[in-house]
Amino acid sequence: MASRREWSALSDGYRARLERKGIDRAAYESGASLKSARGHRETPEHPRDAARRPTDFTAYRVRNAKNINVLTNDGLRRIRLDKADRSKVAQHWNAAKLWAKKGQADKISAMAGITVQDVDTGENIPLAGVSMDLWQLAKTGRMNVESIYVPAA
Repeated sequence: MASRREWSALSDGYRARLERKGIDRAAYESGASLKSARGHRETPEHPRDAARRPTDFTAYRVRNAKNINVLTNDGLRRIRLDKADRSKVAQHWNAAKLWAKKGQADKISAMAGITVQDVDTGENIPLAGVSMDLWQLAKTGRMNVESIYVPAA
């Protein structure tokens, strides 16, 4: 972690902001947390922090969750996911599409079994590997980026 600047090196505005939030010079120099002064008492400073410590940021994850279609071994499922898991699902869809169009199974196979978590139920849902269900989705034209966001069949 980067070291803090000297109190005197901080701008007048930033020092005033810290002081309004109860962080004076002594607290700053002793290493007090600046999260609340930066507006991150209840939220992560970076989305990856929420993914790393989901129990600490449950309210944030639920508030920012969105419905997305997920390719599972049980077929297509519509699940409410946080941003980090939506990113995994998008990567999985791309890998599945690559397999369906070009026969390249290495990426989809590597992602098979990786789980995403439904923010409403807490259920961990494994992503699908190479299967006939995926082949059917590809064959019927339902495996494209837009398919992530439309109602699951």
